[in-house]
Amino acid sequence: MTLERYVENAWLRREATSRQEIADQLGIVSRSMSDASVEEISDDLRFYTTFNAILALANTALRASGYRAATQSGHHTRVLETLEFTVKADSKLLRKLYVFSKKRNSASYDSAGSISNQDLKQVLSTAQELRHTVEDWLKKSHPELL
Repeated sequence: MTLERYVENAWLRREATSRQEIADQLGIVSRSMSDASVEEISDDLRFYTTFNAILALANTALRASGYRAATQSGHHTRVLETLEFTVKADSKLLRKLYVFSKKRNSASYDSAGSISNQDLKQVLSTAQELRHTVEDWLKKSHPELL
């Protein structure tokens, strides 16, 4: 699979981005990570907010690559999948992100209090690592967008 195959399947469309859009996406990441650091809110909400940062990071890489996800069922999963093609995320990271996605959905729609402190630590750590990966990738691959 490639990003162009995603376009052929109508999961993505080609669309140029701008410095401002990338700055706005990174602003979402910063806000989400800051919000996730507030220990007075529930672990569920902190997890949810951190996962939103991960989605914004994946979307940042996708937009910097000149693509936008089609808004349709499953588009968050598709955006996560594109990390394989943008920042060359390995299958281990992608599997971890899918697990996080399921936990986020469960905590959002099925039951309160389902996120453990260990789950929260894992998602926070993964988000920080992915943030460094995406920022380094932007500096190397798309410095004109920074």
